[in-house]
Amino acid sequence: MRPAQALLITAAGALLVMSHASAQANIEAGEGDMGTISTDTLMDGLQSIIDRLTETPAGVSDNVAARNLHAALQTLYRAEGTAKEADPYRVCYGYRHTIADLSEHPAITGEWRGEKLPDEMCRKAGFGPGCISTAAGAGQLIKPTWIEARDALGLPDFSPNSQEAAIAYYFRKHGALQDVYAGRVADWVRKCRGRWASLPGNYAGQGQRSLATLQSWYEQAGGTYA
Repeated sequence: MRPAQALLITAAGALLVMSHASAQANIEAGEGDMGTISTDTLMDGLQSIIDRLTETPAGVSDNVAARNLHAALQTLYRAEGTAKEADPYRVCYGYRHTIADLSEHPAITGEWRGEKLPDEMCRKAGFGPGCISTAAGAGQLIKPTWIEARDALGLPDFSPNSQEAAIAYYFRKHGALQDVYAGRVADWVRKCRGRWASLPGNYAGQGQRSLATLQSWYEQAGGTYA
């Protein structure tokens, strides 16, 4: 187990990650194929994420922590509906645009300006009519959410590894990263449900996955339990 490196993380207010789950509300619970996601490829950067963010829990090896983080990420991607795409890291809200340039969030590079959300969805999220979702990437990170994680971690781009680090940052911010490492699925889902609209208990009024479905996907991705 490795101690956390010095890292200042500001306690900014929670920002809702608008997922495109509403567009996929009729997807059957068993759908969400993992597509072209490669376990070997995705595992490459996970240990460095663990090293940067926090030490692993007592009794949990770094290898187990990395495997469980990988499984949690894949579970989240399936919940958000991005895992079924050929390249989940290039998905934008509404599926109308595929990210071409991963040097930055697409709402920052200017290649995509986001998608307008239904007024009722805007209201539930605390915004006025005509609000725009800039949710992008495998974890459907909106522009302000991405900027906070990017600046806190010094992320160089919007690459898969950077997207994963940003998601792990929010796991940590919500006090859930130790639960992720240890395989406490119900706990990290509960703690992060205000962040991702596809998680059960979110208030945004979009399509949600059941905890049983999430646990099944987690197991399929190789996750273990404490």
